[in-house]
Amino acid sequence: MSVRVCEAFAATVPHLYGCANSLKTDPAGDQVADDFISQIDEEMQAQRLRAMARRIGAVAGVVVLVGAIGGGVWGWNSHARHVAQKAASARYFTAMAALSDPKRDAAALSKATATLQDLAEHGPAGARSYAALRLADLQVQAHQNAAALQSWKSVADDSAAEPSLRDMARYMGLNAQTAAPADPKAIRSGYEALAQGGGAWAPLAQEGLVALDLRSGATADQQKEARRILTQIVSSTNATEGVRARAQALLETFGDAG
Repeated sequence: MSVRVCEAFAATVPHLYGCANSLKTDPAGDQVADDFISQIDEEMQAQRLRAMARRIGAVAGVVVLVGAIGGGVWGWNSHARHVAQKAASARYFTAMAALSDPKRDAAALSKATATLQDLAEHGPAGARSYAALRLADLQVQAHQNAAALQSWKSVADDSAAEPSLRDMARYMGLNAQTAAPADPKAIRSGYEALAQGGGAWAPLAQEGLVALDLRSGATADQQKEARRILTQIVSSTNATEGVRARAQALLETFGDAG
């Protein structure tokens, strides 16, 4: 088709194509095309933003939902722990009241012991430790030494128990075996760990080491080590007055009175 024919055709429909010269370079026509393309680009960008907003909104909704569920679970667990702890404490003090009653009979003692046994095995942290320690006392009184050692061990090995209670349980277990230790090296190692840990139980652990060194048949080196430890106890700021007094009395038997 010739240019002349195209121009003639374009002239017949000026409202669509403008004048015939618009087939040539026309700044106005170029501007219309640019505006049209810009509008398309803006619309496509708006669509992409809306799609992105929907995706972000969905993700945010899931995060909020998960957070709400997590918060609800934590709150419920916290409430459940509080209720369990309160119930366990009530059972523990009821058992302790029964044990302290001078008029208690065998049935009351058996019931209180069973309560402590159950709390020591299944109770929440805290009540579990106290119940096990009190149960160990009852087992010692009943000459159930193996059972008492196991009760102390359950507290000493309980990572949820208070550190001071764990140290107490360790000491009680070691002290119960000091007179006739089946494994003196293991008992010494346990006392040394407590002594090195410092705190209130360190002087008592040192006293336990002295007891090991002064058993029947102690060598001169063991007696020398016992005197060294006793001297440390006497000058210790962590030792109670009673522990220091006992250490001083033993030193005097060696002729080392200070």
